[in-house]
Amino acid sequence: MKRNKRYTIVAIVGITLIVASISVVFFIINIPGQKTLQIEFTPKEMKSHSNHTAWLLLEIKTSNNELMSNLSISIKTNVSIELEYKIWENEPLRKIVEVFLYPNITHLDNIIEIEAVASSGRISKKDYAKVQVLNWTSNISPTIETMRDVFVNYLSSNHSNFKINKSTVWEGFGNAPFILVVEHYLFKSAFWEIELARHVMVAPYDWVKIYLRPRFSLYPNWSGTINSWSSGNHTIIETEPPDEIYR
Repeated sequence: MKRNKRYTIVAIVGITLIVASISVVFFIINIPGQKTLQIEFTPKEMKSHSNHTAWLLLEIKTSNNELMSNLSISIKTNVSIELEYKIWENEPLRKIVEVFLYPNITHLDNIIEIEAVASSGRISKKDYAKVQVLNWTSNISPTIETMRDVFVNYLSSNHSNFKINKSTVWEGFGNAPFILVVEHYLFKSAFWEIELARHVMVAPYDWVKIYLRPRFSLYPNWSGTINSWSSGNHTIIETEPPDEIYR
């Protein structure tokens, strides 16, 4: 009787250990976050206007290689509008998606809602952004292009590793709606974003600043300032890059 009781206890202990071992293995395989996706727009809201380009960034990341290798992305809007996006895959577990919307006159006074969906297997995550289309116009003047080129020449001479020079082709997007004291302009090349900010004042307060962002990154990696444009002294002072992009 005692022997049978001892065998029963041993059996119970053995079964308990096996169940515990299976639970541990199951927990390890299903560690929280191992099978999840994260998706986020930058910015969540922005202003645009007819014949402007609304340029948003979308970050998608996971800690699971399988999820990323089977990832699909869809982007749609609540209205009919020309839209395109580019996926940058410089990191194995993270993608940066640039989303470009092109409002026209039919979108005036509308708010365009954008839905981005990242899916892999049974897992699907969404995020949303809004673009408000205002009655506004802007353009890139020769003065703004000259300011940009002063910085481009500096980068060509002092940061050759960026591979930016006089032959780099830039596409420009005008000043954001209702921003008057400090104008902001965006320029896009094949691999870079330049944001140029201009303080519309008289010397010595008419500074010009830019930041430089690799298009595969959320964050600028270089910035510089000219203290006063109209002074004629266009010496560029390198500064700490900002922590976020302008839109």
